[in-house]
Amino acid sequence: MTISNIAYKALEDTVGANNISREPADLDSYCFVWGNELLYGDKFSPRPLAVIMPENTEEVSAIVKTCNRVGLKYRAHASGFEVTALSSDSPFICIDLRRMNRIVDIDPKNRIAVVEPYVSQMKLFLETRKHGLRPLMLSSGPSCSVVAGCAAHFGSGASNISTDYGSRNLLGVEWVLPDGDIIRLGSLGSSGEWISADGPGPSLRGVLRGYGGANGGNGVFTRLATKIYPWYGPTETRVIGEGPNYELEIPENFEVYTFNFPDMNSINDFNHFIYEASIAFHFQRLAVPFVLGLPTTSNDQLYSLLQSIPKEVMDSLGPYGASLGIDASSKEEMEYKKKVVNKIIEKTKAEQIPLDETVKGSLYYHVLTGGRVLRAIFRPGGSFMITATGDETIDNIGVVGEEVRNEALAELYDSGAVFNAIPMLNWQICYGEGSGHVESLLAYDAADPEACTKIAVSCEKADHITAQRGLGINSLENCLSYKESALKAAMPHNTLDFVKYMRMIKRAIDPNNSSDAAFYVSPDEWE
Repeated sequence: MTISNIAYKALEDTVGANNISREPADLDSYCFVWGNELLYGDKFSPRPLAVIMPENTEEVSAIVKTCNRVGLKYRAHASGFEVTALSSDSPFICIDLRRMNRIVDIDPKNRIAVVEPYVSQMKLFLETRKHGLRPLMLSSGPSCSVVAGCAAHFGSGASNISTDYGSRNLLGVEWVLPDGDIIRLGSLGSSGEWISADGPGPSLRGVLRGYGGANGGNGVFTRLATKIYPWYGPTETRVIGEGPNYELEIPENFEVYTFNFPDMNSINDFNHFIYEASIAFHFQRLAVPFVLGLPTTSNDQLYSLLQSIPKEVMDSLGPYGASLGIDASSKEEMEYKKKVVNKIIEKTKAEQIPLDETVKGSLYYHVLTGGRVLRAIFRPGGSFMITATGDETIDNIGVVGEEVRNEALAELYDSGAVFNAIPMLNWQICYGEGSGHVESLLAYDAADPEACTKIAVSCEKADHITAQRGLGINSLENCLSYKESALKAAMPHNTLDFVKYMRMIKRAIDPNNSSDAAFYVSPDEWE
């Protein structure tokens, strides 16, 4: 399939000749995303028909209307981090929002930031901390889009316990609907103020994103308001070391811990106590050996580190580890929070693992930027995948997540298809209202077709089992829920046919099925 000269000229007239391309060399740069090899058997997905870069909402609207008029599909993206942003087996117009990169406003009094799609979470953090504030930070890296995490996709991070997750930070949206009409939600539409996405009148936030986001299947978000939270650290942070192995100096009003637990019940109890005490800046479950390996700069260095740890020590550490961060606005508050942590340690028999300053600095770097764990899991084979993914109560994500992982993924470790240095690596975090998120992290060789085939089969199996166990709706919306396979698997296990309503919404706001929905839901009826 190709784009006609007439359609291309119409799009070119909207943005100018310098901001659109159908040159193969340009298009190929949009085809390489991690995870493609699991969906297509190749690192490269099919080329888009063209790539176009609008500068404002009006240009986005004009592009979308042109696509509807000439019968072309489109999908927009910001940072393009995942396959959900760029990949499909049906060619479409790729709307690259990188020119829309402005922080529109920071309102310190009301703790609101308004941003365009290409504003990264790190860029927003660097600006908001000048006002003693910080945004939600996802563990998918410092370059990830604030708009994507709050409105278009789903993301979790180590500091979610103090900021909650994306959709709960959404305050207002400027939204180009799939047919090109522009809608401004909530108070933005009635008064021009970015205060609430839910009124006056009926809320459309559920229509906009559901739980895990429409992944480009419901139009384009061009501006968004998000909550921002107190930041008690300095306005500037001293960076230690040289790239890529940066560390951050930990300020006096911040402390990080790493713990090991004897079993799942112990770590669940610890998680509950920490949440109920409302003292945490960050909390994440991650195996202690993985945390110790964060400062390493190469696979060889990581391997040497793990080999230097006696086997009996590695076995005693096991998979039940966690890191905790606390912050405070005063010396007295910090003393109080440390006393609470010590009480919780006593109650749960948690073993505090002493960390040297290098490991502490690396862990702090990850918590603030989302970048360290991501680099560590990408590095072994150049790609990775998450599965056994879902959102539920703290107890359920621990127990059911582990069961799904063992049932669906153990054979991958036995066969060598997955070569995590830490077997059966699990990552879990806690949200601001006490529930949590779980992922199994799989590192593999993206250039090994046999391994990729095994992993794709096992990940889809894990998707389906996760849905059967009821591990939250988000389990249906991760990377391998492609072409609705996990949605179909989940339907017998759900009393409410929510997919029916998703389809009704899709048909109502996208009558021409123009907004590409490879990672959302199609308007077609299932056989």
